[in-house]
Amino acid sequence: MAAPSAGQQRYFNVMATGQIESGRFEGNSSLYCRYVFSCGEDWSVMCGVEEGITQMASSSGSTANGSVVWNFPIDATFRSTCPHGWPQLVLSVYGEDYFGRPDMILGYGAVHLPLTPGRHRVTVRTFRPLASSLLGRLQSWLNGMRPEFIESLFPAKGEGREATSPCICSPRPALFSTTSFGSVSLVLDVAIQGMEQLGYAVPPPRAEGVRLIDPLAATIS
Repeated sequence: MAAPSAGQQRYFNVMATGQIESGRFEGNSSLYCRYVFSCGEDWSVMCGVEEGITQMASSSGSTANGSVVWNFPIDATFRSTCPHGWPQLVLSVYGEDYFGRPDMILGYGAVHLPLTPGRHRVTVRTFRPLASSLLGRLQSWLNGMRPEFIESLFPAKGEGREATSPCICSPRPALFSTTSFGSVSLVLDVAIQGMEQLGYAVPPPRAEGVRLIDPLAATIS
């Protein structure tokens, strides 16, 4: 990467607009979603809304796959001097449980903003923490107090992941277990300004595409 010359712009901007389209969580028909952008120390939010919450929505016969439609707008512009800490969108979905108790956590998810300018259709597969023992799981099911992350930005971080075990019978000690459940569909329009002037290569704008993000398996197809 070439160093910027004197008087040259020393920062770049990443603009993201779009909407949180819908969520699909089997057995749950009334949902709402909290979102917050997370980025590195070198980044700042120049304008737009950094966090928010959708309306409570319910599925209807108009959605053949049982999805709950929000179509909630998102809009934020970021500025940085370094790509490290590229912005992520962190999602937390809440709804009713089988007993009709509200505000129950159904799933967490996180996805980086696409690195390529243009429109992107993104499916974020979500997960939720489980109690670390069978007794704890039974108690949380009975009293309606499901395990939740204290820090809402935890899904966007790597710290502590090495202590996560997918199975309570694992011989390795674990702080908590998780299970994959549900998904959220997004439409993101991304524009990048000023990176080429700093010596970074920016891919050409792409046509609308599909990216499948699984935070547990870390696979993209």
